[in-house]
Amino acid sequence: MKNLNEINIIRAIMCLSIVVTHSISNYLRNVEVDQAAYDQYILWLRFALLCSTPIFILLSETLLSKNYPNGLKNGFFLKRIKYILLPYILIGLIVSYRGSDKDFSSFIEVAFQKVVLGQWYGFFVIVIFQFYILHWLIGKYLARVNPLGPILISFAISFAHVYCFVHVNFYQNLILTDYPLWYKTHIFMWLFYFIVAFYIGQYYEQLITFLTDKIWVPVLMTLISFGIIMYNYLEMDYTRISSERYDMLLYSVSMFFLLVALIRKFNYDNQTLVMISNFSFFIYLTHMVFLPYFAKLSMTFGDNFFAYVAIMAFLTISSCIGVAFLLYQSGLTRHFTGKIKYLEPAASNKASFDKRSQNVNYEQ
Repeated sequence: MKNLNEINIIRAIMCLSIVVTHSISNYLRNVEVDQAAYDQYILWLRFALLCSTPIFILLSETLLSKNYPNGLKNGFFLKRIKYILLPYILIGLIVSYRGSDKDFSSFIEVAFQKVVLGQWYGFFVIVIFQFYILHWLIGKYLARVNPLGPILISFAISFAHVYCFVHVNFYQNLILTDYPLWYKTHIFMWLFYFIVAFYIGQYYEQLITFLTDKIWVPVLMTLISFGIIMYNYLEMDYTRISSERYDMLLYSVSMFFLLVALIRKFNYDNQTLVMISNFSFFIYLTHMVFLPYFAKLSMTFGDNFFAYVAIMAFLTISSCIGVAFLLYQSGLTRHFTGKIKYLEPAASNKASFDKRSQNVNYEQ
């Protein structure tokens, strides 16, 4: 399977971005912020980083579509259950216990809400499994039709779904009461990303060639789409700070295009990011377990915004990677991490190690 450097780098950047996003949220809870300064840069930064989870989810279907153009292999779902769903359940149970009253009945109630209904930041795993099922059911049909139709239809569905959820009380109540899982997992919210990612994977090299040759296209798309977000926030009073915004659909795809084009065009490589990319799934699942504990420690360096966020992100990423390394040493505790190729048994020579360390488990 071809190693795509830009996918490694983007996955790592999105992983860092989500940790930084939650570090910023933690900063705002613990530090009294000057409103003028907040509006000046923190707000803009938060909105710029909101594309992290959508792009991370988009990557999963892009790789799936690219690597399995003729249908899924036997054992596909069993492998995903072992390496993705099982860590989701195990980490979800830990998060549930922390959020419960520490008695059995409370734990079971919280665990049902989080692990089964997806009411926690690990909800993206439920979305990804919906993508797997959709790819299995309709992938062959999508590959036969012109991409423009499905892309436009899916955009209309996703946009209308999120818009109505925000602005139409009846529809919002319908989703909150009748949809069995957490509202953030609803497939209508993510359908556009699935369709776009499917066709990105189908036409990957042609698309990347076009984007790198005409770099101004993704640059302009990103600037316009981000401008729409800020206009809606500042002028239209659409103040929701969440990746599930209807104006986030175009921005997330545009940012993905821009990052892919820049990394491919300038042949950017960074072994630290490649390493982080290997751990990204575990970091996504566990970063909020560690992050709150570093709040007081970060404050010892002062309440400077950039210092606080940088220290919080560094400590959180380091803790996640360190714990993943320790858990991976045992076949029993390895179920918490999923498969991490970076930590597979070392080869007998350095050349094999260097080659292995550059590979990300695209099966995830």
